[in-house]
Amino acid sequence: MAPRLSERAQAAIFLAALGVAIAGLYGWVQASQPPPVRATGVSGVSLVVDGAGWTIRYGPVTTTNNTAFGILLEAARDMGFSLHWINYTLPAGVFVISINGSANGQGGEFWQYWVNGTYGGVAAGRASLSHGAAVPWPFVADQGGASG
Repeated sequence: MAPRLSERAQAAIFLAALGVAIAGLYGWVQASQPPPVRATGVSGVSLVVDGAGWTIRYGPVTTTNNTAFGILLEAARDMGFSLHWINYTLPAGVFVISINGSANGQGGEFWQYWVNGTYGGVAAGRASLSHGAAVPWPFVADQGGASG
């Protein structure tokens, strides 16, 4: 019969295995993140924010804010409407919680975005824009449905 390890030795082995598992999970999560979008100039981007009873339209001639969130943030700063968001580390990105006083959950509706007719499948700060991109941000209950 093999000699039994002491509780101290068992605890040390357990902690070492736990550390390796956590490091592996952290590495996997980091590797699975979409790459950050590099700032490049884009032109002809159009942003339409549809709230409850109001609409904001923004279309800079050119911008280096070439993500769905970047163009929204630029519009908020240039046009003076409020914008609130939360930054996340894992998964990396931002989550918009309120635009122009309309907050997620009001009336069962939430802020969502599309780029060129495709529902945003990544954090808005990771959704890159190309020349002429159309970026609607509707306040709707139907997640992933057709944009207006």
